[in-house]
Amino acid sequence: MHFRTPARARALFPSRIPFVFAAFAGALFPVIAAAQEEGESEIVVTAPLEGSRIESLQGAEVLRRDDIIEQLNGGLGDTLDATPGIATTFFGAGASRPIIRGLGEDRVRVLQNGIGAIDASTASPDHAVTSDGLDAERIEVLRGAAALAYGGNAIGGVVNVIDQSIPTREIDGVAFDGLAAYSTVDEDAQGAANVGFGVGDFALRLSAAARDADPYDTPIGEALNQWTSVRSYGVGGSWLGDWGFAGVAVKRTEDEYGLLPEDPLQPGGHIEMEQTRVETRGDFRVDWGAFDRIDFGFQTSEYEHTEFEGDGAPGTQFTSEGWEGRLEAHHEVGRLSGALGLQFSDVDFAAEGDEAFITATNTQDSGVFAVERYDLGGWGFEGGVRYERREIDNEAFGSREFDGVSGSVGMFVRPAEGWFVGATVAHTERAPTAIELFSDGPHLATANYELGNPDLDQEIATSFEASARYQRGPVRFEMNLYGIEFADYIALVERGDVWWLDEDTDTSGFAPDEASAPAGADEILTVFNFVQRDATFIGGELSAAAQLFEVGGFAITADGALDIVRAEFVGGGHPPRIPPRSLTLGLEAENEYWTARVEAVDTAKQDQLASFETETDGYTFFNAGLAWRPNETWTLRLDGRNLTDELGRVHSSFLKDDLPLPGRNFRLTLQASF
Repeated sequence: MHFRTPARARALFPSRIPFVFAAFAGALFPVIAAAQEEGESEIVVTAPLEGSRIESLQGAEVLRRDDIIEQLNGGLGDTLDATPGIATTFFGAGASRPIIRGLGEDRVRVLQNGIGAIDASTASPDHAVTSDGLDAERIEVLRGAAALAYGGNAIGGVVNVIDQSIPTREIDGVAFDGLAAYSTVDEDAQGAANVGFGVGDFALRLSAAARDADPYDTPIGEALNQWTSVRSYGVGGSWLGDWGFAGVAVKRTEDEYGLLPEDPLQPGGHIEMEQTRVETRGDFRVDWGAFDRIDFGFQTSEYEHTEFEGDGAPGTQFTSEGWEGRLEAHHEVGRLSGALGLQFSDVDFAAEGDEAFITATNTQDSGVFAVERYDLGGWGFEGGVRYERREIDNEAFGSREFDGVSGSVGMFVRPAEGWFVGATVAHTERAPTAIELFSDGPHLATANYELGNPDLDQEIATSFEASARYQRGPVRFEMNLYGIEFADYIALVERGDVWWLDEDTDTSGFAPDEASAPAGADEILTVFNFVQRDATFIGGELSAAAQLFEVGGFAITADGALDIVRAEFVGGGHPPRIPPRSLTLGLEAENEYWTARVEAVDTAKQDQLASFETETDGYTFFNAGLAWRPNETWTLRLDGRNLTDELGRVHSSFLKDDLPLPGRNFRLTLQASF
């Protein structure tokens, strides 16, 4: 069990980062070499080649139920913000999406049980992801290109939120898992319950989750209109046996949250979002020649959200309706194992109202892939290839079609017991999205006028990643280093002019600058357009933990995590909203019944900026936690976050200047499982 902070940690001294890497690794290496016991191995099911997390050729992270509960904080991006290599878009208390290695939006795929979420979270930072982890059993993160299995829009990575809506394990009688939590900074009350029933080979699960929070406190006052109200309900059943499982589930999510007002003296608007999702999944053990396992997933979704003005009048309405399905066939013959797969999706996206900056669009994606691993014991190879096609049809601009080929090849060695060292080279092609191609209108959430480019080409990335991992007994060490060269990287940048609107005359247009706009203009927005420029991203993640000693029946463990990403355009300048460096140092004491943790979270100043950005100051958070487990059924936890009430702002947020992070917070959580 580990307490984790909800805020990212940033290194203080940019020029000393290489030294910190070397010193941190060097200090822990003697302890690592002395470890004796084999550690627990986490299995990553999101990757097509399922296997131990420590033997993944790309950076992988597995958050179990306890980890998720400890990190729950606002939206999905905020919850994952403590994980090395991951940042958050942080658009207030109601909406956040993960950023992986400086890449976000359509470059990170958010999945629910292995299938795309089919929401509108990639269209705008004020659109919440339909899953925040409150009722998740585990969350898996693949850092780095996962395009082979999930498409070019997984060029940055994959976040897979996994629940038991369709039971994948037999249930003996009745099973229950629940939690109740309360936070002081926003008077946030959370609750979740999952009840399972098993009769013979049939299993049924009922789930419900709720969250209600008032506007949170910051060190400079209350965050305006940052309330949230979330409800989700689900029912699912499956048949299970030695042959595998197959089942179906229905889940309903309703989410309402406030938006920061444009004028502090005026009431803020809010969003009401709802989604109904029907999914079916199965995993069959077979004996079909070389193939020993077939698994499939299919889901259909109806998503809608409406943005209401401060006076309660409905404004823009977004809808996203469609389906996605995938089929994988797995095999293992001698030293060779692998998977062949198919993936299809068809999604209709539409927006109506004042902020409808894109007209109705249909997007169809199809792909076929193969991934193989040849394992010789001490060393081996892994590689794969994917072909995919994207067809986008917009009612105003017409259609575009893209054909992409992605591939990767890697090598790994096991130089000693507990060690895994690997390197991968990948080529990934990502087709542009409907927003990047066809947007044309005012986008009030970002206070911009956004212009797409219907002539955009595919974005091509050539990436290299090297990793070294060790896990044995109470010691864990992991280092991932990566570099990505983008050809035709798609970026949203300032065009150099403004757009104006005069409501009295019902006219609008463009002007060279704000001073040139008509005197009676009611609204003036800076124009941003999508362009393509070559770019490079380099960085790495380092994490380690080691048991130092035992005292009074408690095992004392030290841990730390450091991550870095630097990005720049070829020829000069930087892409916008790149997260700064992060550093977390913690100390934990644990025995059979108690776990206590203290940690320091430091965030560096970000001064590597796009031309239209401003610097973001660094900050340091101090956190502490205490958990009591009287038996296997109950866990009582008290977390203290940002104990010194430090002012912190998220550089990757569009609202960084107007909306700081929460101040001092105490959170009490009761968890039961039986």
